Amino acid sequence: MPTLRNRRLEQLLGGPIDETLTYKQVKGLIPDTTEGPDLDFKRDTYGSRDKDRKELCADVGGLANANGGLLILGMEEDDQGRAKKDVGVDISDAERVRLHQTVVANVQPMPTFDIIPVEDPDRPGTGFLVIWVARTATAPHAYIQNNSLLYPKRIGTQRAWLSEALVAEAYRARFAGFADRIDEAARIEADFVERLAPDETFVVVTLVPDMPGAFTIDTPALSAFQLSNADTAHSAFGIGVRHFIRSTVRRRCLVGATRYQPNKPYSRGACELHESGSGVFASAVDVRTSGIGDLTSRLVDDQWLTLGIAAGLRFLARHARDRAAAGGLATVRAAIAPYVPAALVDTLGWPEDRLGWFAAQAVETGKAGEITNGAWADTVADIDDLCADGPGLVAATYRLTSELFQAFGAPEVRQVTANGGIRLPHWHQQIRPTINGWAQAAGVEVLTQPLAQPLI
Repeated sequence: MPTLRNRRLEQLLGGPIDETLTYKQVKGLIPDTTEGPDLDFKRDTYGSRDKDRKELCADVGGLANANGGLLILGMEEDDQGRAKKDVGVDISDAERVRLHQTVVANVQPMPTFDIIPVEDPDRPGTGFLVIWVARTATAPHAYIQNNSLLYPKRIGTQRAWLSEALVAEAYRARFAGFADRIDEAARIEADFVERLAPDETFVVVTLVPDMPGAFTIDTPALSAFQLSNADTAHSAFGIGVRHFIRSTVRRRCLVGATRYQPNKPYSRGACELHESGSGVFASAVDVRTSGIGDLTSRLVDDQWLTLGIAAGLRFLARHARDRAAAGGLATVRAAIAPYVPAALVDTLGWPEDRLGWFAAQAVETGKAGEITNGAWADTVADIDDLCADGPGLVAATYRLTSELFQAFGAPEVRQVTANGGIRLPHWHQQIRPTINGWAQAAGVEVLTQPLAQPLI
């Protein structure tokens, strides 16, 4: 679960800003703590009138457009802005949902925030509502009023509305940051590819959170990582894709490997998970062609390419969210590596014992699209969507995989849809029941009609 990382506020409260906050911790801000650029006290909750909704959205958006911070509802302040008295507010689920939906419906893009109830043990149902707001890379955030966009920002202990020039500057910063994250994803990928077995073909998935998280690599962290990999095949759509039997570390990252020998390249699959929440995941996608000679291109199985991208997105997003506490959006990238000639083949219906022969024939007859210098794709996705088994993960898989398919001359991936659905006829018959069961449980649409157009 993403959370607010703010060392100053954590020191004031005596602990992390999450569901473990106690009433004693928040009340302990009385009487010496003063409001600041990242801290605002509110005696009462926000009402339901238009001006109250505007006030809530402006306060949340103002923090998101600055450096993030806390709104503490139920805390009265004195004339100098110091915490004075714990008057308390309604902390019911209904009240939290009302406030949350007000922000979601009226602030765009949606900021990364949460509302934590902190109950007074002497007054059940009453206490503090602590609204944390993270600084985001998607700023500026606008309050929507009568089809107009207003841009708040907290400056010092006051809130201001940004001028047109400052709004333009904020948008320039957003787009420059996006370009930087694309470059960072490409850098992480290029460094990682150097450690992959050169005689195998991989899909490499890289994720860079818009706002970095943080975790510490130490003995407990490595032990927990080893435990998470033990007897676990990291999956996509209910299908096991890659099992990391070896867990180790590199500088500032955890490492998982399917086959591992010291000082040898990674074989069949690997991952490197950075302290910032970024990460990279590789899964072999080559069609094995033992006994088949004279092939000028590596052969890429379209189904395992699709599964590898989905598994990588899910695995890396869970690292970013659950281990590094990163949230919001992320830049994601997928590539075929090594960057050598490769051909995309549809293995549907091929007998396993003659897979290599069929693949060779597909290349020779032009039924497989070829690339000569690598292929890559990038997009932006919500980390929570990628963590969950559902349409968001499938749709992000479609975007990345289709862009790779287009490099081979195919218009789109056939196994999944742009709306986050599954095209069941384009999966191998033996795994269709598993994928169909996964889709039903995840609320993913299942299409039973195949695409009429061939792959290439």
